[in-house]
Amino acid sequence: MHNQLLKFIQNSPSMFHAIDNLQNKLTSAGFVELKETIPFSIKEGGKYFIVRNQSSIIAFTVAEKLSNYHFQLVASHSDSPTFKLKAIFDIADKDYTKFNVEAYGGMISSTWFDRPLSIAGRVLVRNEKGISAKLVNLNKDLLIIPNVAIHFNRNVNKGFDINNQVDMLPLFATGNKAGKLMENIAVFINEKAENIIAHDLYLYTRTQGAIFGADEELIGSPKLDDLECVFTSFEAFINAVPKAGINVACCFDNEEVGSTSKQGANGTFLADILQRINNALGKNMDEYYQAIAKSFMISADNAHAVHPNHPEFCDKENRCFMNA
Repeated sequence: MHNQLLKFIQNSPSMFHAIDNLQNKLTSAGFVELKETIPFSIKEGGKYFIVRNQSSIIAFTVAEKLSNYHFQLVASHSDSPTFKLKAIFDIADKDYTKFNVEAYGGMISSTWFDRPLSIAGRVLVRNEKGISAKLVNLNKDLLIIPNVAIHFNRNVNKGFDINNQVDMLPLFATGNKAGKLMENIAVFINEKAENIIAHDLYLYTRTQGAIFGADEELIGSPKLDDLECVFTSFEAFINAVPKAGINVACCFDNEEVGSTSKQGANGTFLADILQRINNALGKNMDEYYQAIAKSFMISADNAHAVHPNHPEFCDKENRCFMNA
């Protein structure tokens, strides 16, 4: 199962890819996709899912006999801290081409130095039918955020303030290669570069996850927050059979930046879907409120274990350890 987790993370370099992978997994398991733009058709014993913004998903299964109407929910999130390309991102002169990025979520910026990086996300493309979204994963060593050599920064091992707008700009090329990235993306999606009108593109590390430790009891991987919980909760959800109520698995975007978007956990997505399930089952609003009152939700996100070198950062009594 650990190797399956690491494979899922490796194949999910952005929130859009994580949801695409879940969508494929659910479809293979016999789930039916519902669209928010058309009426829901739901029956007892059915399995369904809904995607919003390509970056959030809610799936649910209805008991064969809905004898105790309530919801059992688990919620995780698809996004992870990273750097996002700004709308206009090329910073190019005759010597170097760098990218202008912004920090997405809270992270330890120094861990991004001197690693092979790539780019993934989605682009919006204008075509004959209007505008469509296409997933992008360039999937090769493409960028690096170079540290300043110790000869120029004698205090590097004493700690220094990192300015994301100066220190964290990824190097793309030598010389002026402005526009080259979009040319590469256009080739990847088989479109003309001039037809790409917008993008949501993120940096990700090419360092793959690993199982390590004396007894292979430890996992080291990017995006464990929160793709670890995404993977495990949906594996459990797909294999669980509701006995009397409705099982629900949610994966929301934008948790790392406040959850207040339309696809975030603090948006309308979950309430909209639960109410539409209620309506499609022929229930009234009073029955809905009763069901909500009997429901239970698990928020599946990571907790910090006691640090092996700094146990003083944790509460003396209320603390958790890895694998304990």
